Amino acid sequence: MAKDFRELLVESSRHEVFGRFFRELAVGFKVVVSFQASETHSCEPAQTLDDIYAYTKWEVSLRQADKPIDVPMIGAWNAFMDKEWAKTFDRPEFQRAMVGEFIPVEQCQQILEDVIEYAMSRDQLDSEDDIRAVDPEENLKKVSGCGGCGSKKPAEAKPAAE
Repeated sequence: MAKDFRELLVESSRHEVFGRFFRELAVGFKVVVSFQASETHSCEPAQTLDDIYAYTKWEVSLRQADKPIDVPMIGAWNAFMDKEWAKTFDRPEFQRAMVGEFIPVEQCQQILEDVIEYAMSRDQLDSEDDIRAVDPEENLKKVSGCGGCGSKKPAEAKPAAE
């Protein structure tokens, strides 16, 4: 079982009008998870509490570092869409992330564990200790794994037969 997701959260900002924001969690180099709770998020209680363990429900988003997460055959959402917790998630118009509102703490923990399992099974994460708290604008550089087809060197041209 993974660490409690709340132990990984790092507050990035707090504002009277815009609420509090936690940094996102980069789980490997492809999937990023965001757990948010404040008066401006879909959480219970709908307040900005200092004790993050007092929340019973959270707003959660899952996004992919390189493209919308729900792109068929490429997006990581294919691996999650049949999970029990995924039924309440949707991708708001003009966003690249899948967002779930009022997600119970137990399901938040399961989401983190499922994303860790996904990343480890695809050699995108060596251990849970490699999860990083990142700002949404941070460029997630690939630290391991495949460089993709674009990284392959072109084959050397063979001399034409005479």
